[in-house]
Amino acid sequence: MLRQAWNAYRGWAKAARDLQSATQRWNLASLFCVVAAAVFGAAAAIAPATVSAWVAGAATVASAAGAYLGKQYLASGVEAGWIQARATAEGIKSECYRHAALAGAYAVGGADAAKALAANAAAIVKQATDKGLVRADNPVPDSGDKREPPVPMTKDWYSSARIQDQIAYYRDARARNQKDADELWWIAFAAGFLAIVFGAAGIASAPRFAPWIGAMTTVAASVAAYGLIDRRKYLIASYAAMQARLEEILGLDASAPMSLADLVSTTEDLLESEHRAWLPQMLAIQHTAPPPPKAQGQDQPGP
Repeated sequence: MLRQAWNAYRGWAKAARDLQSATQRWNLASLFCVVAAAVFGAAAAIAPATVSAWVAGAATVASAAGAYLGKQYLASGVEAGWIQARATAEGIKSECYRHAALAGAYAVGGADAAKALAANAAAIVKQATDKGLVRADNPVPDSGDKREPPVPMTKDWYSSARIQDQIAYYRDARARNQKDADELWWIAFAAGFLAIVFGAAGIASAPRFAPWIGAMTTVAASVAAYGLIDRRKYLIASYAAMQARLEEILGLDASAPMSLADLVSTTEDLLESEHRAWLPQMLAIQHTAPPPPKAQGQDQPGP
């Protein structure tokens, strides 16, 4: 039963990766359209009359495409699906480690433990299937999966393959999110700074710069919104805390050795608490970008 449950974990993990990739593609396409609409809209206001209509038309098309993609993206539920699939995969993985250690509900061992694993995995999966999600097919290859818990499982293996591997994941993911957040912040800052520069130039009797104020403001706000800087900040803090907590567990075990079951229960309870907090937090932070400024001749949005 453990192999079947592990295959289920791998399938949901692959489904989460696929949905995350789709989320990133939708996100990038929507951001491109919003930025293009802002730039074309500003250009239309200062372009020669011979091309102004064409540029304004391009702004309208980009704006409509951005609105359509954003609406379809939210309606498709791709992002929410990715978040749920990831939570499902992590939940099943945790149960597999508990089962291999005969911890908690699996202490009885034998057929009863196998039945408990099947029931717990089914309950976790139901949360995803009730939302219309489908598991991908990604069974353990012939070469094996180094993260799959062996039977019997030892403390040394669990400490290395599970805890140390998870610590490395949190450390790398925190650094990656910090790098992305810094880059997004600088892009948004540069666009906002250009809006100020164009505003100052407009005051200095250079009206051709005025349309770029709204364009750069929209670019700055869109990069921040579509880049999900707030979500990245949450993940940075969460990953740092989880890394520290896992290192603390290893330190406590080194000073006062725990049994395998206690070590697994302590670690998986911690990871499960992170997953419970992660799911609603990630769902709460949605992509919301401001509408692009309209081209000259169209109704201007209010403040």
